[in-house]
Amino acid sequence: MLLIIVSMLLTVLFLAFLFLGLVLCRKNSFKEGFYFFLILIVHKISTYFYIPLLNTFTDSIVTGRYSLPMGMTIGEFVSWWTLFPIIINLFAFGILIFGLYKLWRNKINLEY
Repeated sequence: MLLIIVSMLLTVLFLAFLFLGLVLCRKNSFKEGFYFFLILIVHKISTYFYIPLLNTFTDSIVTGRYSLPMGMTIGEFVSWWTLFPIIINLFAFGILIFGLYKLWRNKINLEY
């Protein structure tokens, strides 16, 4: 019971920090940081929807209502499906790195 409460508290705290970063980036006109935090917020919230969707779809594959494309097994399908959150995180961090590089580049140009 305590573990569930701590887990929920950490999730709410993480989302609060993401919203704080979103607001601060918007306030300071850091467009890439704003998109980074927005993508992470949407990703964090969407996990509560696509994990049950994956469970339902996997159950319907087992019962035979759906078939997998290209002759995949269920394990292959699930492993491909788990790559999507990693790709979303990489995309968000790529945007952040690009924005920080752009800020760094502007700072170097202003000094000279």
